[in-house]
Amino acid sequence: MRRSILALTLTAILSLALSGVAVAGQATQTLQITGGATFSSILGGNSNGTVVMSGDLLSGELRDLRGTINFALRDESITVSPTASFTMVSDQLPVQWQQFRCDPTFCGWTFGTAYYARDHGAGPVDLRLGSLKGSGNLMVDRIGDCISDCPPPGSFYWLPSSGASVNGGVTSSKDAGTLQIYGSVVIR
Repeated sequence: MRRSILALTLTAILSLALSGVAVAGQATQTLQITGGATFSSILGGNSNGTVVMSGDLLSGELRDLRGTINFALRDESITVSPTASFTMVSDQLPVQWQQFRCDPTFCGWTFGTAYYARDHGAGPVDLRLGSLKGSGNLMVDRIGDCISDCPPPGSFYWLPSSGASVNGGVTSSKDAGTLQIYGSVVIR
């Protein structure tokens, strides 16, 4: 009996210790969104302002984003909380390029495909804007550096811009309306 209790105790301690090591080994990054915000009230009128919010990415899984919206008449706190698993996916974005080249005997176009790093995710979120509560959607798309077959200098190509947006509705006993947040995204 004593041996089984001792074995269970040691197993429990060992499993707790190993789970702590697993959490400590996970990569933590910070996602920051900086841009603009618009609140359209059902009582009439729009409020525009600037927003800065940030949150943790733990092994690609987004936690709450918290920040402030600086409206013209007042500052409001903003919290964006994923309602389901919000995982950032990393992949490669193919980008077509072209370049006009001349050698001693011929001039012509050269074409190719470059690959850029991309992190993106989208999903449902709960919103809290001051005393207003609601729900909406969050979209994040970050385009990184070229990782292979990069365009040569002097090439023509179009690279999509990075960005993030939140769209949703919020309500309280005194007001209700729609909230739109849009801006640039940085992952560190």
